[in-house]
Amino acid sequence: MRTGEVLALTWDDIDFESRKIIVNKTVYPKIKDDVGRWFLGSTKTEGSCREVYINNTLLKALKNYKNKQKCYQKEYGKDYCYYHLESVENKYGKALEYRIIETTENYYISSSEESIKIASEKFEQTVQSKIIDEIIKYDTTTKKNDKL
Repeated sequence: MRTGEVLALTWDDIDFESRKIIVNKTVYPKIKDDVGRWFLGSTKTEGSCREVYINNTLLKALKNYKNKQKCYQKEYGKDYCYYHLESVENKYGKALEYRIIETTENYYISSSEESIKIASEKFEQTVQSKIIDEIIKYDTTTKKNDKL
């Protein structure tokens, strides 16, 4: 999966029962202005829309991270940073993409927006390897045993 596709994943894209991830959008940067620089749009090509199988390790990591995200919302309460999607339309009113916007208002946001918020923050801080380690809680001992 491309980095932008991973960052665009939402909980709605993950089917825990059938153990599949639906890839159908991507996050990408544009020139930063007063509103924001991260956008959500379609995948690079039509053929990029696909389903990816979830193995046991990733399944466990995703479930753990989903629970951790809920804990963060409770822990930070009013200080939890909220984001929403603003439609960017062409001159005919068709939505071409969605800009990811930070807001101080505490309103209900979908799991999609929560995922985008977390993903864009992590990406912007350029700590991708730390994210993977945190989510998977990877144990080098396990890695050695898996190779045997």
